[in-house]
Amino acid sequence: MRTDSVYNSKNILVLVVIFVTIFSLLYSLASFFHESHKINQEIESIRQANIKTLQEIEEKKRYLEYLQTKERIDKEAKMQMGKKLPGEQVLVFVEEKLDITPNNLLQNRNTKRVANIPPLEKWKWLFFGER
Repeated sequence: MRTDSVYNSKNILVLVVIFVTIFSLLYSLASFFHESHKINQEIESIRQANIKTLQEIEEKKRYLEYLQTKERIDKEAKMQMGKKLPGEQVLVFVEEKLDITPNNLLQNRNTKRVANIPPLEKWKWLFFGER
C-alpha cells in the first residue's frame, strides 16, 4: 500500500487556500457589481433631477418674458395704480366686507339677548338665518 494519502494535511491546506481565494474573488466581484449598480442608479436619479430643474428654469424664463411684456405691465398699472391710457374708460369695483356675525347683529338689536344665546343657536342663526 501507498503511504501517500490524498487526505494529508498539505493537500487539505492547499484546497482550503484555493477555496478561500475563489470565494474572496467572487465576493469582490459581486461587491463591485453591486456598487456599480448603486452608482448607476444615483447617476440616473441625478439626471432626472437635472431634467426637472432645466424644465423649471425654462418655465421661469417664459414667465419672466411674460412679466416683461408691455401688455402685462399695462395691465398691472391699470389694476394696482388705477392708471389708464388716453381715451380709455375704467370701471372700478370695490368689495365691501360686512361683519355679519350673530354677535354683532344681535348686539345692534338687543344687547341683553346676546349674552344668553348658546353657541349652537349662534351657529344655526349664522347658517340658517333668524331664529
